Amino acid sequence: MNDTEKAKVCLQRIVELFKDGNIPKALTVATIPPQSDIPSAKWSVSNRVLQFLADTSDARGFRQWQKAARKVKKGAKAFCILGPKARTVKETDDAGVETEKVIVTGFHAIPVFRAEDTDGEPLPYEPATPPPLVDVAEHFGLSVSYQTFASKYYGYYQGVLNF
Repeated sequence: MNDTEKAKVCLQRIVELFKDGNIPKALTVATIPPQSDIPSAKWSVSNRVLQFLADTSDARGFRQWQKAARKVKKGAKAFCILGPKARTVKETDDAGVETEKVIVTGFHAIPVFRAEDTDGEPLPYEPATPPPLVDVAEHFGLSVSYQTFASKYYGYYQGVLNF
């Protein structure tokens, strides 16, 4: 499958989810501002949606993980985000002035890996120990789970407490 076909598959996946109303709960995370020092914080909304569909809040290319002192686990499968295909066109106006203009001609697939599929140095947003009061939450029947979450927030609660 070439890059154009991979890009079409990515886009079609997003369209189908919205058509069917099967938006995964992971997409709700997209409304929370990301930690600004990770590469995916600068991605387009479409690429962030693809990231959340892959069930992660931090994804990077192979070399980006190397720069973060992490290694992609053997056998990990990449998912693709979309990058623009562009070319530079020179145009000459009526006065004879030549200008260059960049034109986006399509998109290509860029393979990236989830943070969960890497090992190495701790990421700045990974908690070293469980948060305080976990035992209190469990006493009230709340399940506490952990997931890598690249954001300025350390977690969220959804539901109703019954006292």
